[in-house]
Amino acid sequence: MGMHPNLQALDAALAQAQSRHVLEFLRYFRALHPQDRLPGRDAFDPVELPRLLPDIILTKVVTSADPAAAPRFLVKVAGERIAKSLNRPLIGHYLDEFVTAEDQSVRFPIADRETVVKTGRLIFWRGLPRLKFRLDFSQLEVCHFPLAGDGRAVDHIISIIVYEALDREGFSAK
Repeated sequence: MGMHPNLQALDAALAQAQSRHVLEFLRYFRALHPQDRLPGRDAFDPVELPRLLPDIILTKVVTSADPAAAPRFLVKVAGERIAKSLNRPLIGHYLDEFVTAEDQSVRFPIADRETVVKTGRLIFWRGLPRLKFRLDFSQLEVCHFPLAGDGRAVDHIISIIVYEALDREGFSAK
């Protein structure tokens, strides 16, 4: 087998990322990524990235018996900064539980994760927030990285989300 397509996406993200935390995240996964398949959830050791944990969210991909049904994303881990910025409990909830008639913005991170599942390739982007947050942010860097226990079928997605808050005092307040 040749090089896994996620490695090309990973190298492209490394060339574009500006946040030192996102760069550290990408370099970490580049070092442990097998050449011909995706790394599994067990390859990630949070002890190796303690500074990044507040910015990380881990979702489990939950598929239905119906092959036409979209996967759901169960939040297994949500870092402190992510939970604080969204101002809602995440762990143990599916992302689609947060979509409401008033706030459809949650569909963006769901659609991104659906693409990661379909393609087996990470998604990286930098720009203005597409989600409604408790505070305003000037820029975000986001990477949704696929993990696969069997090396092929994405069963977890680990994401790093780094925010530049416009209101630093409000962000640090409880």
